[in-house]
Amino acid sequence: MELAQWIVKERSIKSFGIDTPSMDYGQSKDFIVHQILLGQNIPGFENVNLSMDLPSKGLYVVAMPMKISQGSGAPLRIMVSFQGK
Repeated sequence: MELAQWIVKERSIKSFGIDTPSMDYGQSKDFIVHQILLGQNIPGFENVNLSMDLPSKGLYVVAMPMKISQGSGAPLRIMVSFQGK
């Protein structure tokens, strides 16, 4: 929760990826991190393979979710492009 609040206040991000199944603690009942970040229109991508070294700037991400009727989430195909050097 504290990190999510810090990200919203101190960073100007458009989205984020995380390599765990959820951005909230596994037994969460209130999903507060989801509420904080998604409430600020900062989408999160869960279960992402982050084994690749990514630059801190110049990264362009396209996330294409599968259409699921009435769904609140979906599997993604993520494409990454490096801009600049």
